[in-house]
Amino acid sequence: MNDTVSISKKTLKRVLLGSLIVVVALAIYLIKGSGHEQAPTESQTKSSQTGQQTQSPASGGHAHGLPARVESTGGGPVRYAMSEEAKMLAQVQTTEVKREKAVKKLRMVGMVIDAETRVATLTARIDGRLDEVFIDFTGVKVNKGDPMVTIWSPTLIKSQVELFESIRSRDVEGVIRGAEEKLKQYGMTDEQVKRIRESMKSELYVTLRAPISGIVMKKMAVLGQFVKEGQDMFVINDLSHVWVKLDAYEPDLPWIRYGQEVTFTTPSFPGKTFKGKVIFIEPVLEMETRTVKVRVDAENPDYELKPHMFVNAELEAEIDDQGRVIKPEWVGKYICPFDPKEVSDVPGTCPKTKQPLQPATAYGYSGVENPHLPLVVPETAVLFTGRRSLVYVEVPNQDQPTYEQRDVVLGPRAGNKYVISDGLKEGERVVVNGNFEIDSSVQISGQPSMMSPAEPEKATPSAREAISEEPEPQEDHAGHGTPEKEPKAPVEKAPEADPHSAHGKEGQ
Repeated sequence: MNDTVSISKKTLKRVLLGSLIVVVALAIYLIKGSGHEQAPTESQTKSSQTGQQTQSPASGGHAHGLPARVESTGGGPVRYAMSEEAKMLAQVQTTEVKREKAVKKLRMVGMVIDAETRVATLTARIDGRLDEVFIDFTGVKVNKGDPMVTIWSPTLIKSQVELFESIRSRDVEGVIRGAEEKLKQYGMTDEQVKRIRESMKSELYVTLRAPISGIVMKKMAVLGQFVKEGQDMFVINDLSHVWVKLDAYEPDLPWIRYGQEVTFTTPSFPGKTFKGKVIFIEPVLEMETRTVKVRVDAENPDYELKPHMFVNAELEAEIDDQGRVIKPEWVGKYICPFDPKEVSDVPGTCPKTKQPLQPATAYGYSGVENPHLPLVVPETAVLFTGRRSLVYVEVPNQDQPTYEQRDVVLGPRAGNKYVISDGLKEGERVVVNGNFEIDSSVQISGQPSMMSPAEPEKATPSAREAISEEPEPQEDHAGHGTPEKEPKAPVEKAPEADPHSAHGKEGQ
């Protein structure tokens, strides 16, 4: 009886324990089920939205998830159509292709130097002693005609005596004039010679005067020095005009011409702009810097520009529709090759150098009287990779905003614009903002784009070429070649034995 009661108690405990386990398992299951029905997380929401935005390449797509389509007109240009909402989101803007004035701007650096054509030297014209030196140090500014030195010379006295004897002997006027001219060649002025002839008294000294106005750059004359004929005493530089030597790089050379105006600044005078004209372009390229020296003549009335100052210069070249440099005020004119300010309507010679005037075309300018303005587009309209350039042109009279992909040939860059040599017509509208979004959508759709140009079609091989290209059957030559390998049947891997199964069997 006691055994039966004890067994019943054990069975009851087992039943209660099993029921408790079932209840706990059921509660866990219900809790997990209710968790799956909760709202999706942020990552799930983003993935869902991404999946909705992704479209197949065949139908095309837009970066903003709005409906769009890409069309290829049978080997022609690619067209991209989009909705008005997509156009607003992509901020697509267009502008009209116009003919406008195109100016190529070049920036160069350089240095102020002396003008070689405005340097003069005061030399001794006769042998003598320097009894007076009026300029004691370099850097002094002198004017033309200012006294520089006084020379005592026996040769000068002898020449005056010859003049007096000619006058007393009443020689022919030609002999007298010859004697007077000889004194002038020694450095005497017309007034001095006239005074000597009237007074019939010789002067022991001759005063040499400054040949030009400028700055005394060198002084070799010393008081009491005995000088020889032709010996240098002073070097004077007229700094009212200076030269500026600019460094022009190779890509800039096609746009630089004689007579062009150049503006430049210097750190010594912030905010002030100086002007000059190109007077010479050196014919040799410097190997060390890969530049060509361009010489500019600039006025310097206040002597503000000093030699060896650094400058930053800018040159502007106007271009016509053929990419030629033009200068409208020089069309049909003749210019002096040494002074661009000397311009004439008819052929002739330069007033100073007596060189023949040259037509403007001789300096590389276009001779067309009324040149056509070039087609230009903003720089933001052009997408280029170095080898090719393309733009997106708005297609008119369409139900939706439609843009056509078109390759263009670029001319020179003029400021923030590009000159178009080929590929566009006047009056068309090109995309200037949002063209990257359009091109990326075209690329996603699998059509040719800026970074993925169209591949050239391969020619279909002829029947004879097709036969020759067929692979020849391989023969199995014993001992000569490698026999064909037959495909091996898949080998099934035997299941690994359970390490505990052996123990189970041993237990049995």
